[in-house]
Amino acid sequence: MTLRDLFHLVLSNLKRMKARVAMTAIGVIIGTAAVVVLMSLGAGLQRLATESLYGMGGLDELMVRNDSYWGGMVEVKSGGGQQQPQQNVVLDDAVLDQIRQMEGVVAATPFLDVTMMGPLRLDRRDGWGQIYGVTMEDFAKIAKLERGTLELYRGQVLIGALVPENFIPWEEREQSETPPTPPELLGKTLQMIQFQYSEGDMAPTESVVARLEVVGQLKRQGYMYDYSIFMPLKEAQRLNQRMNAAMPPEAQSPARKGYAQALVKVQNPNQAPVIEQQLKDMGFSVYSDRQQLESINQFFLIIQAVLGGIGAIALLVAAFGIANTMVMAIYERTREIGLMKAIGATNQDVMSVFLSEAGSIGFLGGVGGVLLALGVNAVINVVGQSFISQGNGGLMGPGMGQETAQALTATPLWLPIFAILFATLIGVVSGIYPAIRAAALSPIHALKYE
Repeated sequence: MTLRDLFHLVLSNLKRMKARVAMTAIGVIIGTAAVVVLMSLGAGLQRLATESLYGMGGLDELMVRNDSYWGGMVEVKSGGGQQQPQQNVVLDDAVLDQIRQMEGVVAATPFLDVTMMGPLRLDRRDGWGQIYGVTMEDFAKIAKLERGTLELYRGQVLIGALVPENFIPWEEREQSETPPTPPELLGKTLQMIQFQYSEGDMAPTESVVARLEVVGQLKRQGYMYDYSIFMPLKEAQRLNQRMNAAMPPEAQSPARKGYAQALVKVQNPNQAPVIEQQLKDMGFSVYSDRQQLESINQFFLIIQAVLGGIGAIALLVAAFGIANTMVMAIYERTREIGLMKAIGATNQDVMSVFLSEAGSIGFLGGVGGVLLALGVNAVINVVGQSFISQGNGGLMGPGMGQETAQALTATPLWLPIFAILFATLIGVVSGIYPAIRAAALSPIHALKYE
């Protein structure tokens, strides 16, 4: 039997049982659509999570932390990877210069926490923002300026994109039906307030520790930047000495204790793993968005496997429908099978016919399932984007969620192709038992079958 004869025979047989083929194919359509939709949803959520990290640009940044800053010892590895005896590790200016000399490192700046014992005040509004001291020469290579300037002099600071929202009173947030507009901080002066408690006082006394002029505002770059305020490193050290006047100056000196943490920017995200390992070998802890991205990818791979498995169960149920349809076809076409064998058809020819019919049902169901899935994905994207837009407008603060809503599902090219091939394979496998049973029929008994 030639392929052409097989094709015409299968096509004519499927046309004879249109209703049964259609009902059987519906099961395959639903199963295939479930696989594609669920896996597309998992892939879409993974894409949204990873693109948010890429958009923040944090994949080329490493936060280096000195675990021995607050006391204790750390293990340092030699160049061969062997662990050396525990010793103190200091993240000081000399080590930062050494880090800057590493191949692929663009900048390295300490992130010196400024001690705060009260709020920041703008006119009569109290707000907050974590203040860091940084070396401006290096920070200028890391920060993304939106307005103002990166050149800071004494008493001047940069603010993150969302710091103005921290000056909106909670009462105003709760009473306003629409997100309140944050105050303009650029060009304004913030007062750094210190609360002092004395024995017997009913309320703390306030004093202005410093006045900080805002001369620049950064773009959205992630939480570490968006809610932070940055000033020159030496200015931060002077503020800390004033806020911690009880501590001896040598206890606060970076030359003795070093810094608790520093931010390192690399030239290319692909170089980050190598530099990260070098920093760990020096005895430091390293944290980065790349680690979060790897965790996210592993998590969503598991999610996609689970969702794909759920859809595959529906497709497996449809396989029994194909097998049942083909078994019923044997009873209806027993004499036809006997006639085929009587005129010279082999067992292999009979098996080919039934396997081809079962595979065709699977193929038709797979194509229909992919088309249905694409339609369902489109509906999910439209409905999901409308909900996201409503949520951004009503629940998030101003300046948040203003980006264009993206699709919740993502259908890579291989997924519909895989779904159609998998549905066809399910059909062929489902037709194995009916095909063997049809091939095993005796021509004489088949011709006498009523």
